[in-house]
Amino acid sequence: MAVFVLVHGSWAGGWQWEPIRRLLEAKGHRVLAPSLTGLADRFHLATEETGLSTHIDDVARLIEWERIEDVVLVGHSYGGMVITGVASRVAARLRRLVYVDAFLAEAGECAWDLLPWQRDAFRTLCLEDRPWLVRPVETKAFFPELDDVDDSRLTPMPIKTHEEPLPQGGPGGVAGTFIHCTARPSYFDDVAKRADEAGMTVKTLDAGHMVILTHPQEVADILLAAAEERT
Repeated sequence: MAVFVLVHGSWAGGWQWEPIRRLLEAKGHRVLAPSLTGLADRFHLATEETGLSTHIDDVARLIEWERIEDVVLVGHSYGGMVITGVASRVAARLRRLVYVDAFLAEAGECAWDLLPWQRDAFRTLCLEDRPWLVRPVETKAFFPELDDVDDSRLTPMPIKTHEEPLPQGGPGGVAGTFIHCTARPSYFDDVAKRADEAGMTVKTLDAGHMVILTHPQEVADILLAAAEERT
């Protein structure tokens, strides 16, 4: 059986993987879906210094402390920044990387280098009393695929997560799969091309960016197939 570590995106938490986690566990696999420092149930730990390197530490240390091997490491959206950094730290413990409509950065790049329009958009969302925190975007405006929206568990996130560049580049030689969501608005078209040029397996889904909530079975199927690939 495989071990999956699922890394969430902006403003979310490990809870967002619940539908996919159930599907993977029903097949007998072990699944870990941590909430990153300063988000969700760990929002109380957010500080001005909480950034990408904090989250890379979160996940790399989880993998090391749990003493797990042959891990399928999965990142959705911002989680792609995190898993690339983790791969450079614990490559020997990983079986495969899976980017779910996610950032795929190189050393020295921050999230905003890949999606430059976010720089101004995020800064309009900074909290007045704590300008280092960015409140969640208006869900229906950015993710029209979500018919039934429950924003109650979304939390503001430290802006440093998107400002801080990837400290080390490359996935450490670990093979990867990229899930490209093509329904409009499609945010990661250029990143999917980068993944293809890098030799990753690219899977397309006619779904919106919040595919982990709208198409859990399809994503789970791709994850299960990815776990069987060795190169």
